[in-house]
Amino acid sequence: MKWVNKFFDGVYCFFMTSCKLSFIAMVIITAYVVFNRFVIKNSLVWGEPIVLMCMVYMSLVSAALAIRSDTHIRMSMLDFIASEKFVSVVSAMAQVFIFAFGLFMIVYGWQFSLLAGRNVITGVGIKSMWLYLTCPFAGVAICLMEIERFINFFDRRRRGVTLHSITVADEAEMLVEDAAEQIRGMEED
Repeated sequence: MKWVNKFFDGVYCFFMTSCKLSFIAMVIITAYVVFNRFVIKNSLVWGEPIVLMCMVYMSLVSAALAIRSDTHIRMSMLDFIASEKFVSVVSAMAQVFIFAFGLFMIVYGWQFSLLAGRNVITGVGIKSMWLYLTCPFAGVAICLMEIERFINFFDRRRRGVTLHSITVADEAEMLVEDAAEQIRGMEED
């Protein structure tokens, strides 16, 4: 299992580094364009499309990275109300759907980027395909992060380890049991 964690640490590091580099490039290019526009009075036409490309890469890939640590945005209202078994089934279904969405991004993102290869990004002179390749790139990141989650899930199942979360229903049961014990304690006094 150590080699699996080491492999996915490397994958995570690769995608995180690409996000960091995109962010750094975005900040530097934006500062350079603003400096040229307002100080030198020379507007650069290539700045905005490159910053847009960096932003798209960074946002889609960083969303995929949130899957690894389960920090992506979600509605967790059911987690506090429903039973633990229901929440775990819904969570498992969500992970399968996220993986399927990653596959969708790879397949259809690739097809779309090939279609966009006919167009050229204005001001830069490169094919639009490079902008739309973000989708399959992020899809690969999503699938790899989900594969790690699946491997960890099946490893925990094999070892008999379960993750427990306390729901509102569980807390209510504990409060009822605590109140019943306090009433028994009062009756005995």
